[in-house]
Amino acid sequence: MVKNRNKKSKITGLFLTALTLFPLFILNYSTRGIGIANATSYSNIKKYSFKNRSSVHKLEIKSGVIYKLNTALGYVSVITLPAIPLDVAVGNTGAFSEQVVGRQIFIKPITYDAGTTSNLEIFTKYGLINILLRIKNAKLVTYNLNLANTLKNVFASNYIESKIDKLKTALLQKYKSKFAILNEKGLKLKKEKKDVMNLILLVNRLKINKTAGKDGITLTVISISHIKSIYYLEYQITNDNNKPFFIRNIYLYREEGGSFFNGYNSNVFKVIYIVNHVPHNAKYMPYKIVKNVIIFKKPDIKTGDNLKLSIHTILNGKLIKLRIDNILNN
Repeated sequence: MVKNRNKKSKITGLFLTALTLFPLFILNYSTRGIGIANATSYSNIKKYSFKNRSSVHKLEIKSGVIYKLNTALGYVSVITLPAIPLDVAVGNTGAFSEQVVGRQIFIKPITYDAGTTSNLEIFTKYGLINILLRIKNAKLVTYNLNLANTLKNVFASNYIESKIDKLKTALLQKYKSKFAILNEKGLKLKKEKKDVMNLILLVNRLKINKTAGKDGITLTVISISHIKSIYYLEYQITNDNNKPFFIRNIYLYREEGGSFFNGYNSNVFKVIYIVNHVPHNAKYMPYKIVKNVIIFKKPDIKTGDNLKLSIHTILNGKLIKLRIDNILNN
């Protein structure tokens, strides 16, 4: 009988202890459940499955986005990165502590002041990641902020661009002296080429010195020269008036007639295309001397061909046409 009483008393004690501890277990379990279920990243871009919604928040890294991480005193939040960070900097070191372990950063608040914030800058080979740290209550803690998805975002392209820029900088630094030597040789060759061209033009130069004038404006064809099929016609316009004048247009013609069978017409002139820039609707001051060169390309120009230069000027609102025929015929 004594043994049975002892046995019953033990069972009764265990039952009473279980009844006492069960509410505490339920309370603790429910509290942990609420904390996990209400964890949120507070970032605009969310990408996570229903399975890991209660603990892990997976976000794509985007350019120009500041990610928000909620912490609470007594809790540790984890940030998962796409690569091992090169450097980590916390703005408010008196409120938050960080520890880097591989691709993960452990964040822990070290102050009791709720509402305290700080910036967290993470430098990776893909670029800079900005995170705003905030101390909240336990129900709003972000336990795991996963930023490992970088396959289809700007950070992947940034990484490639940075690699190209580094390679380009290294190559430029390596061949800087060679580029300088080549540039010096190029300038020297350019000068030599110009000297050779000037010498050829001087040898092939044919003096013309034909003039045409009207109302105090004089057109003078000075000379013509060529390098192969490219011709250089030097001319000058002089204004002896005390009023400004305009050069409206400049034309260069060549007489081209027919054969014996299709009839010959000596009044047929075809316009020659001028390669370089010549004055067009340009205004000049009184007593101004305008000296310029007309460059044109004609493979079959020869002495005796009838070339005609025509320049239209405006003086006092009046159109004045100056023309010189038979430029190559002295």
